[in-house]
Amino acid sequence: MGLKELKIGIEMLVQADISDVELKQRWRLYWINCIFDFSSLKFQELSWVNNSEKWPSSYEQCTSAYFDNLGLYKGYEKAIQAGNVSEIEALKASTFHDLANFYDEPSQDPQDILNDEEWLEVVEAAGVFWTYLKETLTHPREVERIEKLEKEFS
Repeated sequence: MGLKELKIGIEMLVQADISDVELKQRWRLYWINCIFDFSSLKFQELSWVNNSEKWPSSYEQCTSAYFDNLGLYKGYEKAIQAGNVSEIEALKASTFHDLANFYDEPSQDPQDILNDEEWLEVVEAAGVFWTYLKETLTHPREVERIEKLEKEFS
């Protein structure tokens, strides 16, 4: 058995102990974090420019977490099918999602990105979606995550 097969086996054992509901909830909490990362210039400044030890991140990590880790590069269709998001949530995310997906950073310098008018449009659209989530989500863990993120970075 190779390392790859061993890793797959371990992942299967770990996930076998986690219910489908719990996996979906973890996906959603990670998704909420990602939306917050896009919506908060304060968080971006702290983590991308000031290199916060508590909240290390970068533009690349932010986009990779959302598009790659969540599997959203081609949109929300799979997430809807998996039951991770509703069709309404996907529709409400579409403006932000499209702007973020087609954003082309001006340079590798995080300050250039944070000052870029097109990036500010992405952040604004993410903020609109974030507000929608704050107003509509009711699951206690999701509400708690939103409150925690806002308390920490407001």
